[in-house]
Amino acid sequence: MNSGDQAKDSLVELVKHVLAHQGELLPGITYEQLAFRIGRLNKHGVGHGHGMGAVLGSMGRLLKGLEIGWGEPIPHIQSLVVKKTGANRGLPDDGIKEFWPDYPKLNRAEKEIKAQAEREKVAQFGSRWNAVLQRLNLPPVAPDPQEPVQEFGAGGESPRHKALKEFIRSRPDLVGVDEGAHAFTEYALPSLDTLDVLFKTRECWTAVEVKSAVSENVVGDYERGLYQVVKYAAILEAMKQDSRFSVPDKITVTLVLESTLPRDLKPLAARLEIKVIEGIQPTQTAP
Repeated sequence: MNSGDQAKDSLVELVKHVLAHQGELLPGITYEQLAFRIGRLNKHGVGHGHGMGAVLGSMGRLLKGLEIGWGEPIPHIQSLVVKKTGANRGLPDDGIKEFWPDYPKLNRAEKEIKAQAEREKVAQFGSRWNAVLQRLNLPPVAPDPQEPVQEFGAGGESPRHKALKEFIRSRPDLVGVDEGAHAFTEYALPSLDTLDVLFKTRECWTAVEVKSAVSENVVGDYERGLYQVVKYAAILEAMKQDSRFSVPDKITVTLVLESTLPRDLKPLAARLEIKVIEGIQPTQTAP
């Protein structure tokens, strides 16, 4: 069996794992357990986990290729596969950095939150996993008949939002951060919310929520952005009390817009003392 077949077989087994745990906390599965399920055995008949990272990498690239033109990202189902021993015990191995570039830089607590946030997305994807299998000409997995079937295209991150997020990550100066700061995208909070961008220095953490021009056509999205800033600031303040995160005394949370904040929301932003940076185009060049 070649690696491409192993990647597809692994996907089917992971979808089975997801749909078997609907309505409950979604547990991880070890590399060895998944290897056993796809018939990748050693001479003792035990699942051979060595090399499964490469299989999962192939699977991740396969899924990423399906996203083109669909308008919705597919959650990283490979994040369910976890180490049995070592520093990342119970967590994905650092090899997942191909899809989560910042992952190896996170500490243990941050990795746990990142993995749990992704598991939430994987679980919520529900029976849409069968649409993924169908696109790959793979056999469907029988979902819980009580679960409503959802189609692709319902929400998710738009290409414009992703472009703006990545642009801000590359231009910390636009939000008043020095170039040497450690930058993260999709930074998972203990509440399982995720920050679009987070810059860390020893003295200050700067969180950024971005809204692309797509928000112009989404009712209430700018108002939601204002309240997201308030929420994230409160969570970061609370994290100061948890020694696992080493949050410094100074934190800032900024709302960055590709377009402009609607006039009727400006008084609210002022009362909430929210810093809003408008008119940021991902094509801008550094000064």
